[in-house]
Amino acid sequence: MALAWLGLFARTFHVTLDAGNCAVLFLTAWMIYLADRLADALALPGQVPFSRRGEFCLTHRRPWSWTLAAIAIVDAGLIWRTTDSRTFFIGALVGTVALLYLVLNYSLRRIWSFLPVKEAAIGFLFAAGTLVGLLPDFPRLSPTFVFSALAFGFLCTLNCVSIAVWERELDVAQEKISIATRYPSVRRYLGKIAIAVALASLIAALIQHDAASIFGCVGASALLLALLDFVGGVIGQDQRTALADLVLLTPLVVLIGAGA
Repeated sequence: MALAWLGLFARTFHVTLDAGNCAVLFLTAWMIYLADRLADALALPGQVPFSRRGEFCLTHRRPWSWTLAAIAIVDAGLIWRTTDSRTFFIGALVGTVALLYLVLNYSLRRIWSFLPVKEAAIGFLFAAGTLVGLLPDFPRLSPTFVFSALAFGFLCTLNCVSIAVWERELDVAQEKISIATRYPSVRRYLGKIAIAVALASLIAALIQHDAASIFGCVGASALLLALLDFVGGVIGQDQRTALADLVLLTPLVVLIGAGA
């Protein structure tokens, strides 16, 4: 997913992507996901219910850990050999903030009780990490780029909020804190928020012609999240959570269409 959005931004703003940076982004995103899932599974006591992905991680925690270590070693080697100093510095800054989030989430998770920004932190960290790969050849941060990046960050946040709402009962059972456990009323407004994000993005696509493809993909993905919220009773919780990530792959339609 990260590579799809990076490719869309690069195509929109006419930036040539470095293959090494793309590989680093893929491995880093994969590594953070595996580390987060493993830490989440190991932090929970055995008597609480688990999601299917949590059960799979816990059951296969040894190969999971070896895979995580292998990815980290390969990723570090690629970063050392292919990443320029500017990208390394900013990437390290984003990585440090991501590490701080992980520490807060698993050691001081009660902080989200009075600071309900967990989902926004994840969403904008993911967006920032994705776009770091543009830096080597990106001459300046234009207003169009900034607004496009913010729209992407809001979409990622909406994705996280949607999952938090759909998994509220599981989070309550596991004594986790999310925006949905802190403010249960979010459930009533989730679909409306997603539609509002979609409409705002589509309007932005009409105004910002240079970045219409980015705003269009943000709007399409937001509409699909609204649809997933609407049909929640038809599909299972784990399936809906998986689909919440898949519907963010709308940039592939643009990239494949452009290459056809």
